[in-house]
Amino acid sequence: MRKPLRTILACLAAVLALALSTPASVNAASHEGSAPTAPSHLPVYAYFYQWFDHASWRRAKIDYPLAGRYSSSDRNVLVHQVEAARSAGLDGFLTSWKSTPSLDSRLQLLLDVAHEQHFDVGVVYEGLDFERHPLPLSQVRSDMLTLVERWGSQLTSKYFGRPLIIWTGTDQWSVSAIRSVREALGQRAYLLASAKSAEDYDRVAGVVDGDAYYWSSANPGTSYTRERLAALSAAVHRDHGIWLAPATAGFDGRPLQHHRVVPRDGGQTLVHSLQDAFASRPSAVGVISWNEWSENTYIEPGEKYGTQELDALRSYLRPGATGAKADSLLVNVDPTPSLGDQGWTGVRAGTVLALGTGLCVLLLFRRAKRVTPTHRRG
Repeated sequence: MRKPLRTILACLAAVLALALSTPASVNAASHEGSAPTAPSHLPVYAYFYQWFDHASWRRAKIDYPLAGRYSSSDRNVLVHQVEAARSAGLDGFLTSWKSTPSLDSRLQLLLDVAHEQHFDVGVVYEGLDFERHPLPLSQVRSDMLTLVERWGSQLTSKYFGRPLIIWTGTDQWSVSAIRSVREALGQRAYLLASAKSAEDYDRVAGVVDGDAYYWSSANPGTSYTRERLAALSAAVHRDHGIWLAPATAGFDGRPLQHHRVVPRDGGQTLVHSLQDAFASRPSAVGVISWNEWSENTYIEPGEKYGTQELDALRSYLRPGATGAKADSLLVNVDPTPSLGDQGWTGVRAGTVLALGTGLCVLLLFRRAKRVTPTHRRG
């Protein structure tokens, strides 16, 4: 029985090798270069705007902050905003920026305040002009290089190890144009697209490091919202990228001549939206928004809703929270796909092993039938 025993052992070894090697071969189709490192803590950011001066409050506003009709150049306002965000459980701001003297100064001011309070800052690069047309590629490349060369060390995320740069309007740029900016940045920053669908992301997947979906008017809790987030999440994970999922407090676009309204529901809209975001297996979550007062997505305390959203956010994110919400924050979320993401589940692996073992037994049985009569004749 030595030969049959060797046969079955060799066969089982081959099946085991297949089971172990299949996921590796699937994962070999990874993103160009090194994949982003998974953060040990799943960070929650809020989209932040530094456009405000005193004249800003005279147009397209139906509510106003409790802090007053401030200027974004006021350091005291920034200190108060960062303190309030941290106390509610936020880990950082994703601040909109394009290179102008005023916004350069305000970005530096925000970085100084954030550094003092150990608060992360990522940049949302506004790649479109006021009419929603793409900026010249040379300007985009120059602005991106300014970010990493002037502020790279201050923008380095303590969660991801490099600056996070989100490029708005990537759907209006060619893949070659995006690649040229990506190559100019090198390994000095993670460049995230702003794709709104899985198909849109797949188009640029090979030249970006992930996606940040800004969906300000999402209606949380609906199957449409969950399916859309799940599809984008799957596309980004297939590419081993960073998936920055959106969560929103509500929406009212009527000041901007839109008709869509998503009620805040006493803070429950934000809670349900956070649940949708965490269910999509994100690398980080981006709350929309800290202070978008024209679309009325803000969570900054205001005259109309007070601290309603910050209270809801705090109860959801604070370590003392109970239930699935708190548990989701304690998981070390990996932005790269798990074996299950590739369709290689425990059931499938068990099936392959069982079929392989059965095949080995069948081969052994057939071999025994051929060998036994020979011994009888001898």
